[in-house]
Amino acid sequence: PTPYMRTSHMDLLIQWREQAVRNHNRAYTAFDGKKYDISLSGTCLTQCHAAKADFCDRCHNYSGVSAYCWDCHVDARQAARSGQ
Repeated sequence: PTPYMRTSHMDLLIQWREQAVRNHNRAYTAFDGKKYDISLSGTCLTQCHAAKADFCDRCHNYSGVSAYCWDCHVDARQAARSGQ
């Protein structure tokens, strides 16, 4: 739910990282039974958020928090626009 994601999305992302990287489990079942592929670029930025700049960057800038997700992950849409 939106209120949970606003306050605790980082907890979910850390859980996803642990499951995908350490346990080789890329399947996530949400509280409502809906299943998701554990993927920052593939799930978060395609199924939930239209663009990193509109969601991730805007909220993190407002909160004064820096996200280190993009140290490893690539926003495919942004990379395509910049020709990378």
